[in-house]
Amino acid sequence: MPISMKTSTLKVAGCLSAAIILCLAASCGGGGGKDAESEPDTEADADAAEDRAETGDPVPDETAQEDSAPPDVAEEEPAQDLPAEDIEDEDGDGPPPPPLGTCWDEPPPGAEMPDPLPVYAGECPTLVAGANTIQSSGEARAFQFAVPAGLDPAEKLPVLFLWHWLGGDGTDFMDKGEVQPAVDAERFLAVAPEAKGDLLMKWPFLILDTAARMEEEARFFDDVLACVAEQFNVNPSCVSSVGVSSGALWTSQLAQLRSRRLSSFLSLSGGVGVPGDIFNPVHPWSGADHAMPAMVLWGGPTDFCGLSFATTSGYLEAGLVAGGHFFVECIHNCSHAQPPMVPPPGESAFTALWTFVFDHPYWLPDGQSPYLVDGLPEAMPEWCGIGPGSATIRTGECESGLLGECL
Repeated sequence: MPISMKTSTLKVAGCLSAAIILCLAASCGGGGGKDAESEPDTEADADAAEDRAETGDPVPDETAQEDSAPPDVAEEEPAQDLPAEDIEDEDGDGPPPPPLGTCWDEPPPGAEMPDPLPVYAGECPTLVAGANTIQSSGEARAFQFAVPAGLDPAEKLPVLFLWHWLGGDGTDFMDKGEVQPAVDAERFLAVAPEAKGDLLMKWPFLILDTAARMEEEARFFDDVLACVAEQFNVNPSCVSSVGVSSGALWTSQLAQLRSRRLSSFLSLSGGVGVPGDIFNPVHPWSGADHAMPAMVLWGGPTDFCGLSFATTSGYLEAGLVAGGHFFVECIHNCSHAQPPMVPPPGESAFTALWTFVFDHPYWLPDGQSPYLVDGLPEAMPEWCGIGPGSATIRTGECESGLLGECL
């Protein structure tokens, strides 16, 4: 899954530098004191006790006196029912933690659920493993599709959308991401859309790309998801978007446009812009209705290819913090190149990505993650952390040079 950006850019409110154009084109009651009845409290009491001991007088029945005396305090009120959130846990540390789980678990009663799955306007084509074409917004749009081997119709499957980088296509993502072996082992459906071909950067994320064009691309996502759900047993609480480079820049926009359907999103050398940053002319993070978990990964301070992906990833993290999103931050040192992930023995190359998706169904409470309880899973690289500034940048050799695979 290399991040072969080999990008190019275009004029924004005038123009960007020729170097950017060339680079782009190349492409988270009482103390513990003495017992008052077992020991005399005053000197007079002590003398009285000594006289009784000498004369044999009986000890006064204090219990009877207490029983005959009128109560001088109000009786204890009966316990009242308290809301569940006000009841402390067994350790007395506060309310019990919210329910957590994975994409393989049933949502708990009363959990927030995604919007209903979309419905395709027309007759869906019969989907097959490999290349497929669908009509969307009046255009023929293509995508690659991966289905688990030996699929049981009773299996309820997550769906992952994989958006390719500038110099690649859907087939490249499937091949270099080793997606089919992962689909077979991990049991999910994978969709790798192909770019329409009308945009210099492949996907609509630049500030010059209109809201209408971005909605058209989001509609393409809807249409493919609708037809996949019509023909396969889909888990609507586990639909995720994964993007690489230009595909990651688009994924951050789709996460906002379709936050009521996406359970999570992964930005691999992507991010967003901010108003006024003409050197990174990308649409900003404007907010999402659903605080979905995210992974934000980039290749360190030298992750550059027309845009500074360290900068755009930082902008994305700031938006996620402001919106109360949980996210994992990952920083490697190989610039704009394939993340150097080393999976656990016997696992697929990018099992950390698939694991993140499966561990974060839509119905998790906002800002929550099993990783906040159990820590990061074994599959996650050691150069990842929870939240902003948590990652320790990777050290070690890289297969690519200073600019990674940008040029």
